[in-house]
Amino acid sequence: MDPLHLPARCRATAFGAAASFFAAACAALAFSMPAAAQSASPIDLSVAAAAGSRVRVKKVELDLGWMREQPLWQGQDWRLRLRHEVALAEWRVPDARNITEFGYSPVFRLERPGASATFFAEGSIGARLLSHTRLAPHVPLSTAFQFADMLGVGMQWGQGVGAQTVGLRLQHQSNADIKKPNPGINFLMLYYRYAF
Repeated sequence: MDPLHLPARCRATAFGAAASFFAAACAALAFSMPAAAQSASPIDLSVAAAAGSRVRVKKVELDLGWMREQPLWQGQDWRLRLRHEVALAEWRVPDARNITEFGYSPVFRLERPGASATFFAEGSIGARLLSHTRLAPHVPLSTAFQFADMLGVGMQWGQGVGAQTVGLRLQHQSNADIKKPNPGINFLMLYYRYAF
């Protein structure tokens, strides 16, 4: 049996377990950070809304993220940092069943810190698992496994715990021709993030 095409009952159980794990991880991290650990890179939570390029698909996403403490590269005015993001999203699909998405992305962030705010550009190639593979009766995505490529810009106010970020992302999801057809889908995404 192809693991990417599980029976509906198995997919529902797997995605229900993933959603429960994500919620439990968020709650545990939010309430269990001791004061001594607050000097380390904080955990943040993002809420995003996105519009898809195909068949009027809309998406709402929650991301649990954290930043690598040290920059990967440090210049005089700019620095390159690495973020980790775990995503859980729900797609509203008008002409087929709604889709639940779960995935991980390493995000490379080129930023220019300022006195009160930090401007940044970001990019990523991540992996996603979808609960269903149809956007419409005539638009299959072929596989539940998808790659998620992303480019974005944003602004962050503050540092550490209490930092707030707003950003705009263009995300492309497809299976990289693992199986055809591979129509893919693009999302324009607006997000807000708060660090705990």
